[in-house]
Amino acid sequence: METYFEKKCSINTNEKLGRHVKAKQDLTAGECVLLEQPSLLMASNGEIRCQNCYKITSSYCQTCFITPLCEKCKQHYEYDCQKLATMTDLNIHNLKQHPDTYGLIKFLLLQENPLTQQHFLTILQAENHMEQRRNTPIWLYYSKNAIQPILQSGILNYLSYASQINEEFLQCLCGFIDVNSFEIRAPDVGSMKGVYVKGALLSHDCMANTCIAIDDKYCMKIYANRAIEAGEIVTNCYTNILLNTAERRKILREGKYFHCTCKRCEDPTELGSHMSTLICTNCPKGYMIRKEAEKWQCLDCKHQETNEVIDILLSKLQTEELQKPKTLKEMEIWLQKLEKIIHPQHYMIVDVKQNIAAALRNIINDISSCPGRKVYERKIDLCKDILKVLTTIAPDISRLKAIAIYELGSTWAEYNRMRYQEKELNKKDLRDLLLESDVMLRDSIHMLLYEPKETPEGKLLHSMMQELKYLQTDIKMLK
Repeated sequence: METYFEKKCSINTNEKLGRHVKAKQDLTAGECVLLEQPSLLMASNGEIRCQNCYKITSSYCQTCFITPLCEKCKQHYEYDCQKLATMTDLNIHNLKQHPDTYGLIKFLLLQENPLTQQHFLTILQAENHMEQRRNTPIWLYYSKNAIQPILQSGILNYLSYASQINEEFLQCLCGFIDVNSFEIRAPDVGSMKGVYVKGALLSHDCMANTCIAIDDKYCMKIYANRAIEAGEIVTNCYTNILLNTAERRKILREGKYFHCTCKRCEDPTELGSHMSTLICTNCPKGYMIRKEAEKWQCLDCKHQETNEVIDILLSKLQTEELQKPKTLKEMEIWLQKLEKIIHPQHYMIVDVKQNIAAALRNIINDISSCPGRKVYERKIDLCKDILKVLTTIAPDISRLKAIAIYELGSTWAEYNRMRYQEKELNKKDLRDLLLESDVMLRDSIHMLLYEPKETPEGKLLHSMMQELKYLQTDIKMLK
């Protein structure tokens, strides 16, 4: 019997993409493509997380003594607990000293448990890029912090498949985790890793045709962000779309082991978003893009610079960026400096503008701060600048764009209410301007309707609908 996913999609293979997904039928914007629970869920970055609620902890299960379990949680997955509890002579202290071991132990227990062996075998059909990873820094990291502690712990003496487990096999498992896992929100702070085998089949594209959302029960929902025709490859973006081409390609090269050649990456202007573009070093009004593999060229005066010169310039800016200013005034000063060197839509400038807009949001939402008109005007300008970029790189349904439109529409409404109170606007003027906010809020709500309810975006949607209701009441009263 076909599953929900298999009715809409087919899994194909070719030399360029390897295994990938194509639409079997026409899909409409917002249509769900896949619902999937993780085959494996684990902490990341060497953290110790409770295996029941997944919050940071320093406590362990009092039955098996190996599994992280916070003081509020009384139990975790029964099979894992009972299996680990039989292992009476393990070097538990060494395992606890290396938190990265627990994700691998969970993976090994999938193979032991008759109920989850199929999950284990399914993961092993995925890609792990073993040869590309061999002897790289990540390979050596896992060897020291996960694999050797497990081999030295004595745990293999208790596993049915111990004869096939050695360092090479465990490195394979680490590869499966890294290549096929998704970063997901932790319930407290930070992030975790979840292995979603079917979700990982989607090919990468920096202009992907799907959105991915993961709810508080860690169920992944993949839905179309635009109409997808039957036979079209179904894609997902593996990186942050607000990074520029060089940064996105670096992440993909180091983590996914391929060089992206999507239409955005291949266009030096990034489809006109100019998120990599610099101000010309020769003429005051020109902009420089990467013209060839080794050179940058001004679009206006045709002046050229070598990669080496540009790399030094960008490296210096990125070093300063690591020491990000914290106060609003410091961020504005940093922005002014950047605007003299890089395009106003460069990804570093967009990042700073987002941070400033967030700081202004906090000021506006603080009742005691009594923000003046300039605060609202500045936030409105920033939202418009950010939206100009997002509209180019995410032209269809987009969470980021929906939130930016909402921020603009909400601030626009409050700003014009303030102008009305100061007698600058009459009732008709205010009503017309509030109608503009009404359109923006409706647009943002429409894009978030496809998000699962139990996500931050789903919860924001509820607040947005309440705000729209109040806005429409004001508009009626002004009639």
